[in-house]
Amino acid sequence: MNTREKWNRLARVPQTALEPIKYGALKGKHSINPQWRYKAMTEVYGQCGTDWGHRLVNTEIVNGVNDEVLIFVEVAVWVGMSESGEVEEFTGVGGDKIVIKDKNGLRNNDEAMKMAYTDALGTALKYVGVGSEIYEGNFDGCKYVNPVAASGLAVKINEDQAIEIKKLMELSGADEKRFLSHAKAESISAILAVDFERLKSNLQTKLEQKKQAENQ
Repeated sequence: MNTREKWNRLARVPQTALEPIKYGALKGKHSINPQWRYKAMTEVYGQCGTDWGHRLVNTEIVNGVNDEVLIFVEVAVWVGMSESGEVEEFTGVGGDKIVIKDKNGLRNNDEAMKMAYTDALGTALKYVGVGSEIYEGNFDGCKYVNPVAASGLAVKINEDQAIEIKKLMELSGADEKRFLSHAKAESISAILAVDFERLKSNLQTKLEQKKQAENQ
């Protein structure tokens, strides 16, 4: 995959990885499941720690208003290596509250460091396109707004993925016409890359159901 194809593969977040934000300044928007980010990076770039990775760069603790205490962290992410063999990094900053004031007074947040790190890592991963459909405003809260036309996500599955889909269809006994209608594609090779994991999961479920029925 070239750079644009990698960006597009990471851009669209499945709705199962989105959670509506119910409180605060971001109420009404959606947060992305961090685990989905890491899974998506692994699928596109490879194993974390070998093909891509991240590290803590800096931590700062500051006093906020109303006796609250804030923590900010900077996280560096690296993806592959340059032609010279050196690791190229880019950073993101995130934060949270260590001491929080609510209606019951002050309380400690022992998850603050972890949450700030996760926030910073998510910010850094925006630079390689992770979740960009959300940040570009192509998701209205319940559905994607013409995502293919909006950001060129009309990237088709590759040859290996097409072979995998064909094999699962054969094993599960899926009807090709109905499957392609569900996939909104004229042929297996025309299936969009952003839909691959969802369609693959559906076929795997159908295969499991077939095996269970045969064993009864």
